[in-house]
Amino acid sequence: MHIIAFISGKGGVGKSTLAANVAVALSQRQKRVLLIDLDPQNAQRVHLGLNPDEYAGLSREGIAPSSIFESPFGISFIPYGRVSESELEEFEAQLKGHPDWLAQHIQGLKELAFDYVVLDTPPGPSVYLRQALAVAHKALVVLLADAASFATIDKISTLVDQYTADRTDFEGMYLLINQMPIHSKLGHQVRTALYANYAEQLVPVAIHRDPRVSQALAFERPVLHYEPGCKASLDIQYVAEWLLSSTQDA
Repeated sequence: MHIIAFISGKGGVGKSTLAANVAVALSQRQKRVLLIDLDPQNAQRVHLGLNPDEYAGLSREGIAPSSIFESPFGISFIPYGRVSESELEEFEAQLKGHPDWLAQHIQGLKELAFDYVVLDTPPGPSVYLRQALAVAHKALVVLLADAASFATIDKISTLVDQYTADRTDFEGMYLLINQMPIHSKLGHQVRTALYANYAEQLVPVAIHRDPRVSQALAFERPVLHYEPGCKASLDIQYVAEWLLSSTQDA
């Protein structure tokens, strides 16, 4: 069971969209995939076709076979769930008091024989990030080809180093560029700077900006199902192939 955490230094970079689509791409390659939504925004329910009136999820039911939903798009997933402010505070206090809560509960799913577990986390430092990095084998930092994202790399890298310092099975942090503009001088300058400073950590494909991604979200489905042949879909499939290859090499 290989665990991949999708993380980011700032919001608005399309992290949850990529987490859902990469999970679907892995499933299309005959892998059993579980996605766990660790973000209180509870966005994965939209990406993966859950009834919008559903309240159940991680924050109430925890992580167990009984809390898993089956997406019509081929993967299993546990939404964060809809919670009140007091329920949110109570759950986060529980996570702070038990830093290995997520790791222990994922271990309890071993009998289900998932090949991959994908974790979607909120942006920036949080109790969820700490929980995810206590168990993930890889961390994919989603960023845009802009100065604001570039500026967050050192901070998120420091957090990853801090939270994985005692992990012998952590394979590393990788940078995944999303919404790469085809025609943008600044975007290409930032991408060049990323290669100059972080070449060994860059995922060898950038996800190009594609209007079909937002159109797919409007129809509450992954872009891989909405328009499997579009540029963004092909890029995401390449990321899935890279993950499969890097897992086999590990």
